[in-house]
Amino acid sequence: MKKKNTALFIDGENISAKESAKIFDVVHRIGQLDQAKVYGLQKDSSTRAWSRLAQRNETLKDIRLSGGPATNKVDKKILKDIASTIRKQKNIDIVVIASCDHGYASIVKEVRAAGKRVIISGKKNASKKTVSACNKFECI
Repeated sequence: MKKKNTALFIDGENISAKESAKIFDVVHRIGQLDQAKVYGLQKDSSTRAWSRLAQRNETLKDIRLSGGPATNKVDKKILKDIASTIRKQKNIDIVVIASCDHGYASIVKEVRAAGKRVIISGKKNASKKTVSACNKFECI
């Protein structure tokens, strides 16, 4: 049995819940899932499908941010949680980020500098800067 070595972070504002099966397939091909989180704003109707999916899937934690919309609010929370995870959870060897956003290149470099692998799971239009910083890009 594989050790639980993979942490998954999903930018729910950026990736549709319709892609969930493809994202989890990527994770299961590369490692054993330790934790999975999906992020969105509490009042964002476009991410409600992720919330419904998380209610049916005990391995997926739904992180809803409250308050008014702010620039990159969800991205900043994901960045903070990734940094915290790699510092505190030494069993995590692989970080999977499901997003097409450009704001993850710096954390990808930080995670890799800590000796971890980073997989980006996204669409063809994913940020070239982020994709070039990761170990592997998986198109979904």
